[in-house]
Amino acid sequence: MADNTTSMVTLSEIDIGESATVVGFADGAPARRLLEMGFVPGTRVSVLRSAPLGDPIQYAVMSGRVAMRRSDAETVLVDSVV
Repeated sequence: MADNTTSMVTLSEIDIGESATVVGFADGAPARRLLEMGFVPGTRVSVLRSAPLGDPIQYAVMSGRVAMRRSDAETVLVDSVV
């Protein structure tokens, strides 16, 4: 029997090639801007790649691709399958 547990982390903690589901935003996050970019609770997000120095990071969300600074990704709360 597989042990599929979920844990809430920030989007910046998800590794390249992994996916997670948006659950909300941290206090003080620019929620309106993030919602407009497609980071709607319940939406699946995949980490595609990062710049050579690790910032920004490119995500696949809905039907598009979004590059986001690590500091902004730290405000998006996601459920990650462990």
